[in-house]
Amino acid sequence: MTRPVIYTVDADNRLTAMSPAAPENEDTMQRLIADYPEIIADTDGALLLIRRELPIADSEEGAGRWSLDHLFVTRAGVPVLVELKRAVDTRLRREVVGQMLDYAANATAYWKAGTIAASFAASAQEAEQEPEALLAEFLPEGVEPDVFWAQVDANFSAGRVKLVFVADVIPRELARIVEFLNEQMRADVRAVELSWFEGQGVRAFTPRVIGETERAQAAKAQAKGELPPPMTRDEWISTFIAPFGDAVVQAAHRFTECVANAGGHAEVTDRQGSIVAVFDGPARITYPLLFQRAGKGTVAITFKYLKAHDAFKDEAVRQQLYDRFAALAGPLSTTSTIGFPSFPATRLNDVAVQNGIADVLRDMARMAAEA
Repeated sequence: MTRPVIYTVDADNRLTAMSPAAPENEDTMQRLIADYPEIIADTDGALLLIRRELPIADSEEGAGRWSLDHLFVTRAGVPVLVELKRAVDTRLRREVVGQMLDYAANATAYWKAGTIAASFAASAQEAEQEPEALLAEFLPEGVEPDVFWAQVDANFSAGRVKLVFVADVIPRELARIVEFLNEQMRADVRAVELSWFEGQGVRAFTPRVIGETERAQAAKAQAKGELPPPMTRDEWISTFIAPFGDAVVQAAHRFTECVANAGGHAEVTDRQGSIVAVFDGPARITYPLLFQRAGKGTVAITFKYLKAHDAFKDEAVRQQLYDRFAALAGPLSTTSTIGFPSFPATRLNDVAVQNGIADVLRDMARMAAEA
């Protein structure tokens, strides 16, 4: 199929003809998608890049046999596996499908819980960026990092993933296979034809999504966004924390006591990634502190949420709170006062630490009420 020329008109009413072109190599395409994933985002909204060229093993103890072009996650915690090919690559016809299914099957089988989160942290640090700050900027308001990563792992292990083939031209054979797979599989399967245009030193792209059919959408809609059945605190502790040992179980109970002593109460979150401290009243503060399943039991200070509250929007105020927590519990996981610095939950088994943190929480509730 011959692609037409497209035209752009700038603010000075100058016309530029953009002629059909092609990426000079696959790395150019990879860098483009890594920098601007919204080009292929479809209905997913924002995508968070986990890693480029991510190794995938074919056995539990094996080294990376394959390399996935990109792994992203959506804000709903759905992993998005992306494989790119140029139209001139003959593997785009059928071989790329088997390649992607190999990646998805082996990754979901052999990646352990926490692998995706660890890959994201490593990528950010290699780029000299702060992982917690990047994640805080990406996550929707009210979503806790540990809950998010737990949802990512749950989706991945259950095969609730999205497989995306990207090329500057999608052959008819691949389009038919993609539509068939999308109707038959739990995973969402898409192809994105990224038409490439150039003119006057400027590039333009027009993405066309293939694979979205009404029948596939209807079959999968019910499975999306479902919450697990409600769970009490004791059930949550016995289910998720007991495997970490008696000391962590004791710390979980100390957490609920600590919150209660400060005038609040602890609740299990809807996604069951943590129990959270809640303080009711005229200036309700939700989630100033989380007891997380992540890291075999950690306690996180939710500065990401607190900074939106009038009482804690000042950086100096948050820094003072950070210093108080660090003085009581020891070094925190990060120096960020806009993210989720944390400490091992077992430090709450020290009565002095438990009482001191209750004092900090009590002061925070008072500050919120007075703001």
